[in-house]
Amino acid sequence: MVLGAIVAGLRDFSFDAWGYFVVFASNGSTALYLATISRLGKRTSLNSFGLMWCNGLICAPILLIVTFLNGDLLEALSFEYLHTLKFQLVLLLSCLLAFALNYTIFLNTAVNSALTQTVCGNLKDAVVIVIGFQSFSDARFDPINMVGILLGIAGSVMYAVLKL
Repeated sequence: MVLGAIVAGLRDFSFDAWGYFVVFASNGSTALYLATISRLGKRTSLNSFGLMWCNGLICAPILLIVTFLNGDLLEALSFEYLHTLKFQLVLLLSCLLAFALNYTIFLNTAVNSALTQTVCGNLKDAVVIVIGFQSFSDARFDPINMVGILLGIAGSVMYAVLKL
């Protein structure tokens, strides 16, 4: 999988080191997050809602402090459309979507095996790649990039097979 990512990145025409770092950090954080949810779900008697509640209680103060320190909190509170009904409705809908996404992630990690999650992840990655190539005009086909993508998918599939 890593070799595929390296090969795919070799011919990245819009290379941005910071972008690669952020994606790498995001992937690492997601893996740690999902492993933690799965482990806590098995060790405790908490259901998906209980895990989400604990996650919110732990993360909310940290998020509040970080947003205050970097100035995002004050900037958000001074947003000119903050008190309009239209903005608040869109914000509420966005929060409901985030809740639904988080609930399905928690439920998925509690109900399914690691193998099921791996297979679903592989399918999701393939769909995201196809949609990305179709949706973004700056995504150009490059044979070396495609070989890297296929190597990454092959590595994921091989991992799933070995895990089984």
